[in-house]
Amino acid sequence: MDKPPMKIDEILNDVVLLVLDGHDPLKELGIEKNKIYVKVMGYDEYGLWVEHPSFQVPLFKKGKPAGEKEVTATMLIPWGFIASVVHFPGVEGFDFPFPFDTHIGFDVEK
Repeated sequence: MDKPPMKIDEILNDVVLLVLDGHDPLKELGIEKNKIYVKVMGYDEYGLWVEHPSFQVPLFKKGKPAGEKEVTATMLIPWGFIASVVHFPGVEGFDFPFPFDTHIGFDVEK
């Protein structure tokens, strides 16, 4: 074997294709499709932490709603929703710091 076996640490800070299954609860967060490209920020015993580049958070003025603001968030995709992870080592455009010019993987209502 010329190369060492693949380890999950190799996907950190890279863009991967996640194939999801039974992910209906994630639709509230903008994940509508069962295949999404995401930048992996980390992982733990609960799942993969991925970047959500255009998450909407409410703005408040004097305790009252005053619109929304778009922020970059990190969100957890639980292992139970992940059917497969596809990594593209060495493929241009899939390695940090240049994942894509457009948003990654989320359909967010505005």
